[in-house]
Amino acid sequence: MTLIKYDFASLERLTTDLGSQFQRLETLASDLKRQVTALGDNWQSAQGATSYQTAQATWDRVFTEARGNLTSLKTAVHNASTNMSSTDQAVARNFSV
Repeated sequence: MTLIKYDFASLERLTTDLGSQFQRLETLASDLKRQVTALGDNWQSAQGATSYQTAQATWDRVFTEARGNLTSLKTAVHNASTNMSSTDQAVARNFSV
């Protein structure tokens, strides 16, 4: 028989840490975009500005997709921990006298 062991405190820490790191990533991305946008005022050619805007649009799309995936991961970890905790409590109730 295989032993199943869950560390609910670690799963909760992981959920919290993921949220904190996602927020940090959001802040860094916003800072970077603000700095690069400020540089955009210095474009000497329309072609350079257009190329930058295309690259920025691609970055924004990729970042939005990654943010969605990471948020889904955080939610999945939280839900898995909650579900397993509920299951564990239900099993424990079956053995109570």
